[in-house]
Amino acid sequence: MCIIAFAYKMHPQHDLIVIANRDEFYKRPTKELHQWDDALHIWAGRDLEKMGTWLAVSDNGRFAAVTNYRDPRLPLVGEKSRGQVPVNFINSQLSAHQFAQQLQQERQLYGAFNAILYDGEHLVHYNTVLNELMIVPQGIHCVSNATLNTAWPKVERLKANMCETIQTTTEEEALFALLKDTIRAEDQHLPATGVSFEMEQKLSPIFIHFDGYGTRASTVVKSTSNGWDIAERSFTDGQYSNDVRFLIEKGR
Repeated sequence: MCIIAFAYKMHPQHDLIVIANRDEFYKRPTKELHQWDDALHIWAGRDLEKMGTWLAVSDNGRFAAVTNYRDPRLPLVGEKSRGQVPVNFINSQLSAHQFAQQLQQERQLYGAFNAILYDGEHLVHYNTVLNELMIVPQGIHCVSNATLNTAWPKVERLKANMCETIQTTTEEEALFALLKDTIRAEDQHLPATGVSFEMEQKLSPIFIHFDGYGTRASTVVKSTSNGWDIAERSFTDGQYSNDVRFLIEKGR
């Protein structure tokens, strides 16, 4: 997952609204959002290479997502797969804060990542590179491939657009439209993450598409009074391919 924006306690009907794009190599095998056959309490897409996920919700009221941290100097992968983090959190009895503290103790076992964890009471962010752990306050927040609310152009744009949009609507189409933004950052505003200048340009839009790599899925998640409303829009080589949606009740 390469960008996640969320409105936390900013809407009278939805304590948590999440919009997210997952960017990945097109050739990496993936299964779209579904109820997992081997864990019926989990709804998520699935990376069929490592069998983890980038974003998940559960009928126990939990939500979790991860993004990679972009720094070529750091190991790309670790002993453990970061895609297992959302699954482990949903299966845990620990609070979001306690689980993040546990991640702190084993962060060297993973490739660099951010985790967003929600246990129904608190929303927590943890970044393994900076070892930042925080209970996220009310507001509009966004994380891409640095740390929470790093002022990359696409992060700032998505936060501003989400803030404006949810004042009038939380309809899926309006939220999906925010994730289809292909505007590249102006050269002078590009971040410097250690990749080439050309690659920084290609990675600067909210919705990414270039040879062999790009946005594979856009996801909209809204908490409800009794569970989750989650929808996913899939893309193949930059082109729309499918929509799925689930209304999930707590304790189902």
